Amino acid sequence: MPIRLKIADSSQDRATVYRLRHRIFVEEEQRFVHEGNHILDQYDSFDETTNILALREDHPIASIRVIMENDVGSPTDDFYDFRPHRAELEGRVAYIGWLCCERRYRRHPGLVIGLIKMCFREMRKCGARHVLATLHPPVMPMLERIVGAAAIGPEFHSPELNVSMLPIHVDLEKLPPGGRETFADPSRQILEDSNERRIYRRNEVIIQKGTIGDEAFLIMRGSVRSTGDGPMFGPGQIIGELSLLDGGPRTTTLRAHSNEVDVMVWTRDELLRQLRSSQAKALQVLGLLGARLRHQIEAHERTAPPVSLAARILLDTSRRGRLPVKADWLSRQCGIGGENFRKMLQLWERQSWIHIDQPDGRVFVDDYQSLDTQVGMP
Repeated sequence: MPIRLKIADSSQDRATVYRLRHRIFVEEEQRFVHEGNHILDQYDSFDETTNILALREDHPIASIRVIMENDVGSPTDDFYDFRPHRAELEGRVAYIGWLCCERRYRRHPGLVIGLIKMCFREMRKCGARHVLATLHPPVMPMLERIVGAAAIGPEFHSPELNVSMLPIHVDLEKLPPGGRETFADPSRQILEDSNERRIYRRNEVIIQKGTIGDEAFLIMRGSVRSTGDGPMFGPGQIIGELSLLDGGPRTTTLRAHSNEVDVMVWTRDELLRQLRSSQAKALQVLGLLGARLRHQIEAHERTAPPVSLAARILLDTSRRGRLPVKADWLSRQCGIGGENFRKMLQLWERQSWIHIDQPDGRVFVDDYQSLDTQVGMP
């Protein structure tokens, strides 16, 4: 079963987050004594606060909180004085905290990344660039590796939480190689954001042929494959929309192809509401369906599906060739590994479509138009 990530925008969801904090920090970890069965503070009531909740089969397993900079204050003020550092930063700031996760899911490779990615997306929507936070030091090596987190002060002990804390800073415009690609959103998105994401593991079924579909998906990270020799899909592509539009059964089975697949989820009601409210969106979705139908009729697959997918992901993540992309990250996303992946890059390099910076394995796009000819179905 996939892990669901959702913005806690209802009273019930928020209460679930507050109970989860108590269950993790008080009951499971026994960090401190706290009366009752909820943990919340004044910052949870702010308009600038967003809590994100993760569930497995409707069971809450993790959550995180992000607060946009405001005139009232932030929870970091209760633990550390960030003002000298904040004065040196250009751009808006957000504060992330209350990251908690059931012990049995702490090694799930996509869960923490999914939570942080949703926080970053909320930040970007509000124009925020920097993260300031106080965190438990054992988490630091992971965050340093994936988001370039940097300590900006010494470790200290919090009597209130009975745990060591470390003040850190993350700049969304200076994420490390591999981290930028992981936390980048697809460059094109037809529909508005939904409040739910899901994380699928490799080979998990996302869409089952013959079932009646009531959800459509935008692939945010990873790759999806159909059964047999059918097409493959990657970041920025919508899947499952046809059943929502015509009410018919699913036409194919789609599974997660990369190790993890992160998708944004829309229900039929949400999709139809957006299409009814915007003629431009409706026409874009019709154009998408028309292009896919033409592609199938004309048997227009110009190259093998995995290679087509790799080209699509490389072009999108490089922002039309402006930014380099880590080769090992690209290999994981498109599900091509080993010798096949090396041969594909070597072919593109011989054709002068790309070049590779060997010391750190970054791929640079040199000929966007030629590489675009490898991209198949929209």
